[in-house]
Amino acid sequence: MKQTICWFLAFLVLFSGVSLGRSHAAENQEWTNPYLDVNENMWSYQYITELNKADVLPGSEKFEPTQDENRGNLVLYLYNMDQGVFKKREKAAKEKEEMAVPTFTDVEKDSTLYDAVCWAYQQGLVSGATEDTFQPDSLLTREQVCTILARFAALEQIPLIQVTNTDQFKDSLYIQEYARSGVTACQISGVIKGYDNGFFRPEENMSRQEVAAVIYRVMAAASTSIPEGVTLVDLSPGAYDSLYDSYTDIPFTALVPASEEEGPISFFDKAVFIGDSISLTLESYCGASGALGNAQFLCAGSMSPSNMLTGKILPEYPKGSGQKPPIEDSVAACGAKVVYVMLGMDNIAYGLEKSTGDYVTILNNIMAKNPDVQIIVQSVTPMAETSTSFTDKLNNDAINAFNAKMQEICQQNRWYYLNVAEKFKDENGFLILDYCSDKTSMGMHFTYDGAKVWVNYLKYHIPEDLL
Repeated sequence: MKQTICWFLAFLVLFSGVSLGRSHAAENQEWTNPYLDVNENMWSYQYITELNKADVLPGSEKFEPTQDENRGNLVLYLYNMDQGVFKKREKAAKEKEEMAVPTFTDVEKDSTLYDAVCWAYQQGLVSGATEDTFQPDSLLTREQVCTILARFAALEQIPLIQVTNTDQFKDSLYIQEYARSGVTACQISGVIKGYDNGFFRPEENMSRQEVAAVIYRVMAAASTSIPEGVTLVDLSPGAYDSLYDSYTDIPFTALVPASEEEGPISFFDKAVFIGDSISLTLESYCGASGALGNAQFLCAGSMSPSNMLTGKILPEYPKGSGQKPPIEDSVAACGAKVVYVMLGMDNIAYGLEKSTGDYVTILNNIMAKNPDVQIIVQSVTPMAETSTSFTDKLNNDAINAFNAKMQEICQQNRWYYLNVAEKFKDENGFLILDYCSDKTSMGMHFTYDGAKVWVNYLKYHIPEDLL
């Protein structure tokens, strides 16, 4: 019942915001969408267009909704709202005399941002990036946006209704101290939410359409009638800091342990496998047998992280279309919630720093486009003793070092690490010949028998949190 009431209140907030936007639009019946790249099929269409109608977002030919938002634009939007939508609203604003006009060397007086930056600085919404610079082009993180919006709501005396409980995110303790109350205020008011996998990802950048959405929700809250008996969010500085004293660091072990029971095949219906030629055998076997249900595959021969970043080699998606979009776009189009990745064999010879660095860039690109997905990195499998591909830079020692570094990186980023390689090593650490399809040449690819063992390993190593 409580949850139902909360969602009802959240609906009131959004509904009232629509009314606010429409009342402004009524004053200008000839409004037309100025953005060539914003259309009604976008999830953010209402937020962007209503803010433009309210003269919060400036008009231009392109809004670039998926680009990351910056500091300068955010303070401009809030300044426009303060001077326009909330111009007659009573505020607890500071007098300008209390704080000197900032003299940032990177915001000139003739800049379109100058008045907004001075106002935001004087009202305590933002500070300089350094003593002398504002850095308007610096990108915004989720925790920064929450902090600024909570301060703005307090400045404008906007009542935010508490619509959900103060639940801990898996990474709440990774939120910087200055931002904790702001994040909590935005969380419990429904201005922002965490991801489906339980993370908030405080240091993740926010896109322009995401920032538009949260700004709109704050603007909408200003015209909401407050029902009796509801709890309002405390917007005073540090109001929720004490909550974090009771939060505990949620244990996370990157290495996925074996389970006693076989996981359900249906789990893989929400999974996509990304890999090079080694994974092509797994794709072929699963396509023929249905061993992993409706799992999807984005694989291509010689597809290394470096080749993917340059666009030289990418998997085709949709299959048969001839199209090869960036991997993060293909993952989004798949609708996958779990991403298994095995890459690296074609990069290891470049050295540990570059091979792991490019890999991490690929994974970060996937996460930026698909923040709700969970990453599961599969270890690179060993080479057979009879392989003709051994060099001083590509060998099992180099593979082992690469795998160890990737497991460490997974622990830092809270990505799961699946040690598939352990299932395919003989007593000397080489790829078991019975599982190798090219034992007299490259000595690294799999037979269907090997793929069958691989599938069984996957079924018994599903992260418990994801079931």
